[in-house]
Amino acid sequence: MLFVFTIGVVAQGEIVLNQANLREKQNHILRGLPKILLHAFCAGELPGYYPNNTKAQVSFTEMLNYAYMADPTYFNNRLRCPHEFCYLSKENLFKFQHQIELLEYQQESAIGKEPSTTTHYVRLKILHNKKYYNGPVFFLRDILKLENKYKLYNPNNDAAPLSLKKLFLARMFNAKQLKNYSNPNKRKISPTKVKDDDLYEY
Repeated sequence: MLFVFTIGVVAQGEIVLNQANLREKQNHILRGLPKILLHAFCAGELPGYYPNNTKAQVSFTEMLNYAYMADPTYFNNRLRCPHEFCYLSKENLFKFQHQIELLEYQQESAIGKEPSTTTHYVRLKILHNKKYYNGPVFFLRDILKLENKYKLYNPNNDAAPLSLKKLFLARMFNAKQLKNYSNPNKRKISPTKVKDDDLYEY
């Protein structure tokens, strides 16, 4: 499933799963991404997919149930509109603001070309009871469609918010490699440090 988007180019590059720690200083700009993705997901502006079955869409409510959060669409026996519940509380949002994972294609340098990394999708990680679980997956092609509606807070300049496109194309964040799908023996992080769940399969 993970190899579909790179058929025919694996020999020229590598398919990797990278992890970005949102608490690191160099990833300050990235900290606002989960909030934007979750709000757009809730509002129906961004499709979300199951973490271990990225061909199947998952609903916002089902994702919240998996993250041990109450269904926000109902309040006092009344169905609420998206604009009323799409802004998650600080407590709930905090569960998503620690780590994200990125499935990426890394192209090595060649004559006349610089090495490059292209993101295929972003997977949120959910922190619950001091353990990390796989959250929803969002494809970059869909994220970039939000370009004109959402901007990221720029901690270096309050008056100059950053676009989602610039975040990814300029890779304004630091990420470490978890897995290499082109070469399974090539790892950057010890398996004992990887806390990936196998519970959320459909």
